[in-house]
Amino acid sequence: MKKKLITLENVEEFIVGDELNMSKDMILLPKVNDYLKNKGVKIRYVSDGCKSLEERIKLILTKDFNISDERVIGEVLKKVKGGINNGY
Repeated sequence: MKKKLITLENVEEFIVGDELNMSKDMILLPKVNDYLKNKGVKIRYVSDGCKSLEERIKLILTKDFNISDERVIGEVLKKVKGGINNGY
């Protein structure tokens, strides 16, 4: 299993809302840990990481916007996927 090194340069890619989803295949540099603490970002340990765009969108909708209605989440996902497929 190839490990992902989380650096100050790429850490923002893994932050969703105020959490960093950390999986077993990720290595977090100590200075990144300090950076996360200073920004108030919590580290959330997950079994396989939150890798897909769909999973990240669902987390943003539930955590940042308190949207839990599956129908609404489904509509947002459909719009985003449509936008991506149409070049937005």
